[in-house]
Amino acid sequence: TRDLRVPESPVKTLSELRPGQRAVVNRVRDTDPDLLRYLSDLGLVPGAKVTVLDFSPFDNNLRLRVADQDKAVVLGPSVTSQVFVETN
Repeated sequence: TRDLRVPESPVKTLSELRPGQRAVVNRVRDTDPDLLRYLSDLGLVPGAKVTVLDFSPFDNNLRLRVADQDKAVVLGPSVTSQVFVETN
């Protein structure tokens, strides 16, 4: 803006979300093909909707639901820091 304020980006890493937040996967860092395959198997691909169910402050793990899948998944910060999302 004119007064040199930069608007907050709607894109953040999945690791920044907390319980109750919902988001849509925007992109995934593509430097590790094995990670890309793993995330694809979980349904964590661009356009997928996620809901954070729980956060562990001791190890920064997130338990989340991907899209409309029945089974929740637990991911650590080494994974969640590679997934970029837009919050709703």
